[in-house]
Amino acid sequence: MKRGFEVKQDKEKLTIIPTHDMEEHFYNVFLDEHLVAIHMIGRYFFIDISWLKEGSHHLVIVASRKDTGTPAFAEQYLFHVMGLHRDRDFQPGDILVASDNLDMTKTGYVGHSALVVEGGKVIESPGLSPAIRKDTIDQFLRKHPEHAQFRPKSAQMGHNAVVYAEAYLSEFKEKGEEAPVFSFSLSSSLDDPWEYIYCSKLIWLSYYHGAGYEMKNDFLWFSPEDLYKNLSSNGDFELIYEHPNVKFILNT
Repeated sequence: MKRGFEVKQDKEKLTIIPTHDMEEHFYNVFLDEHLVAIHMIGRYFFIDISWLKEGSHHLVIVASRKDTGTPAFAEQYLFHVMGLHRDRDFQPGDILVASDNLDMTKTGYVGHSALVVEGGKVIESPGLSPAIRKDTIDQFLRKHPEHAQFRPKSAQMGHNAVVYAEAYLSEFKEKGEEAPVFSFSLSSSLDDPWEYIYCSKLIWLSYYHGAGYEMKNDFLWFSPEDLYKNLSSNGDFELIYEHPNVKFILNT
């Protein structure tokens, strides 16, 4: 029996192409039992899947008659989402530095950074609460596509930085209310881990205390811009990947 739809998948979307006359029907589209789209007109349509977690997912398309609203037929499909980094190599100790922000007004001015650890994860200080957390590489890539990836040429140095970051995260969780809060305050020393924390300071601390390696800071706080500039001209690190739109506007 001929399918009512042709479904094509790429990294970020599904393209759904009806194989019948669309003028008589509209379509409700469900992903994992949640209604995500209603399509009324056109020869084909797209469904964003960039936000889905890695793994298998269930797609259901219900065609209903426009004149009565009654369901005419439905079809279901299973598809698999691979990690966004499937074509990239990540190693513990790698540093991700982004010039973009979820708040687009801050893009190029603030940025974000994270330290790659084992198991496809990063340790980062993303702001708000908790001030330090472990999350997936995939979520970083989705939120911050305009980023660069740097790797220490010494694998041991990267390993030592990760060991410190893991221990720091564990102690942060144990401290509870005594743990550092997220802040760009300049009142505390850069090498002090327990008063204030922010994303690029976490990278600095991990390499300074964990690997005995000091990244130079020009002035003010050690910002993602400082981190990016430092690593871009640093013979102890190599550039693994850089999005063409990475750009910092201010020297912070």
